[in-house]
Amino acid sequence: MRSQKHVKRQRRNKWIKRTLFSIMILVFFIFGTGVGYYGSEIMRVLSDVSENTPEELQDTSEQDALLEELNPFSVLLLGLDDADGTRRSDTLIVATINPNDNSVKLVSIPRDTMITLPDSDRSEKINALYTIYGISGTIDFVEEYLDIPISYYATLNFEGLVDLVDAVGGITVDSPLDFTVQDSEENSNAIEIEEGLQSVDGEHALGYARMRKQDPRGDWGRQERQREVIQTLAEELMSLDSFINFAPIMDAVRENLQTNLSGQQIWTIANNYSEAANDIESLEIQGEADYVYFPSYDLDLYVWLPFDESIEDIQSTLRNHLELDPDSDNINDGEVGIDEELEQIPSEPDDSFSNPLEDEQDSETE
Repeated sequence: MRSQKHVKRQRRNKWIKRTLFSIMILVFFIFGTGVGYYGSEIMRVLSDVSENTPEELQDTSEQDALLEELNPFSVLLLGLDDADGTRRSDTLIVATINPNDNSVKLVSIPRDTMITLPDSDRSEKINALYTIYGISGTIDFVEEYLDIPISYYATLNFEGLVDLVDAVGGITVDSPLDFTVQDSEENSNAIEIEEGLQSVDGEHALGYARMRKQDPRGDWGRQERQREVIQTLAEELMSLDSFINFAPIMDAVRENLQTNLSGQQIWTIANNYSEAANDIESLEIQGEADYVYFPSYDLDLYVWLPFDESIEDIQSTLRNHLELDPDSDNINDGEVGIDEELEQIPSEPDDSFSNPLEDEQDSETE
């Protein structure tokens, strides 16, 4: 049975379109437009957030050539959630930016999308990829899944929203319902959210963004609240007041953001690609919801099952937008692939491997 028809598609698309630039504004435009003292401090922060980039992702010389020649490029954006010590990519967005027609296309892959791991019959949800393979393996899988090369990545720790929201003095949200939820230290019912407009600090913003089980729309409702928080936060970061709060904002970014973009690359993007923001198209993965039994975990879990024809249409659209040769294979040339990383991953969960799906079932905020 097809599901999610009850979801207001226009509203969701509105938030999806804004999410890209909510994060990219943070990563690109705020960083790219700093001058004087701010510019030098921003470069130091970028150096810090890039230092943990895996070795196989540090060489971006091919991407440099793309930017120098003003060619289209792609970005993988991950919003990371840490529950019970298991970090999952609860928000996964791929954006392609084309400066020739000044447009952006983006696709948000639902966190519950059911996938089969490469060279395996083991099923997982796509939000478990980061837990199992890290950023390198996640990029490899997404490249294969969407049939495009990924030029850059940026990850934002959702728990870092606490520091960022506090750094800007709080944000305003418009809650569709009343609920209580645990705080970042797992204290039950420590966060109270009332229906309607309200100002919230970092802890309340995180609770508002994370709660799922009390929302009648489930994960789709949570995704909208996450996008609302990020969008509102981005607007605060772009305001003149952000310069007053420059130091705490930089401290929050330094601790919670990771990317393989260099300061020079961000400067180039901010100066030469920003007009693409005038034309943003969201691509929706069509599919159906179901509950599927996972033998590995002996659990029936809610999953999203994309239609093959929808994935194929999105692959074609993204490849055309990146101006790729239809017959070329631009993926993972000379890079460490996900197949090599699979050798280090147990085929079945054991005591040494944290089960991201069981953690997801048990988490109160999830």
